[in-house]
Amino acid sequence: MNTSYTVASVRSRDWARVLNVALAALLAGVLAFSMAQTARLNAAEARLNAVVQKAFYETCELTESMSVNLRKLLVAGETGQRQALLNEIALQAQGALSNLALLPLGQETVSATLKFINQAGDFSSALSVRLADGGELTAEDADALETLSQSAAAFSVGMGRLLDRYERGEAVFDASDYDANGGQGLYPLAQTAADYPVLLYDGPFSDGRSTGAFKALEGLGQVDEPAARQALMAFIGNRQGAEATFTGESEIPVDCYEYAVRVGGDTINAGVTKAGGRVLYMLFDGAAGEARLSDAQAVDAARAFLLSRGYGEMEMSYSSRFDGLLTVNFAAVQNGVVLYPDLIKVQVSLADGSVVGLEAANYLRNHVPRQLALPALTEQDAVARIGGALTPVSARLCVIPENEAEVLCWEVKATSGADTFLAYIDATNGVERRLMQVIEGENGKLVK
Repeated sequence: MNTSYTVASVRSRDWARVLNVALAALLAGVLAFSMAQTARLNAAEARLNAVVQKAFYETCELTESMSVNLRKLLVAGETGQRQALLNEIALQAQGALSNLALLPLGQETVSATLKFINQAGDFSSALSVRLADGGELTAEDADALETLSQSAAAFSVGMGRLLDRYERGEAVFDASDYDANGGQGLYPLAQTAADYPVLLYDGPFSDGRSTGAFKALEGLGQVDEPAARQALMAFIGNRQGAEATFTGESEIPVDCYEYAVRVGGDTINAGVTKAGGRVLYMLFDGAAGEARLSDAQAVDAARAFLLSRGYGEMEMSYSSRFDGLLTVNFAAVQNGVVLYPDLIKVQVSLADGSVVGLEAANYLRNHVPRQLALPALTEQDAVARIGGALTPVSARLCVIPENEAEVLCWEVKATSGADTFLAYIDATNGVERRLMQVIEGENGKLVK
């Protein structure tokens, strides 16, 4: 037997094993490095997509708001209201320009859009300065504002359509999807205003005040968790098979107990205040089913629900239909005066008329009996103070929130062509406090 040959063979096999182990370790290291790099690239891409998405949504919102404010300018009746609108438009233009710069679009592609928004912002700033110095808007200014308004409406329509495609997953920012001549009818402005895009529901003053004490809860005793659970089930209606599970506590916007209520195969998440055991909100997480009720029937069901739960007289403001659910906005009424700070939203299933959603924060924050002064202005006086471009339709007394205060106003509903507006005339001194436009969508109305 050749000993040297045997030793050499063993050494050769050992080196081969060492080499294989080293290669395997190297391969594993390369693979781990590659996976880490891929993860970092994916994370970076996700962050970039988030920035683009946020910028796109904010551009849509800001330019749509510019369009609405330009329409308001054409019918505003007071210098103070005009100046406030012009300042808003200038700020919205700045925000839109900042967000457009974050979108993955070439400068050549959006040059006309940038020029238009720059012009709208600069023109609004110049007019605001003139009004602040005691000047007035001329007929030429009105013509220019009309042109800007039409262009802004066209741009808003284009953004709405692009947003719809984006939310369907289309690659709207891919280079093949647009060209420098505005192949998609968005860059630059290339379409006339047709219909406003479908808008989410909102009613006048629906945001209300988001800070301050919950006046309706003051002086009410604290309830424990079992009592809060019992109050919630009674509020929902003790539906057959319904079962509430306590999920925790929260302090925002007020101390409350949190629950998940199983109703059939669906869930209603709810919060009940520790003070008084009042239902703060209900959020529906489920399928509404096939719609069998009309909007009017659902509104009646919502009003009957609130009345049976002790809410008293409520005035329906606006409603919207979406995915088999109708959301209805109600405001409290005192002696015929609509109290807009005291808003509550109710969501009704169009399948069976059951109430599955509620948002009562504004109501609980603001609802107390008011000491309402008699209006110094008559309805006729208030109607006479709206802009000359508006045709009055109706008027009623209301209380609106303004900063931390409340103001008694005449709400004058008026039209200008096909557009509808709400002018809020101070019932004490005749100042036009707010001017809002009612925008119709296929699912409901937006008031801005």
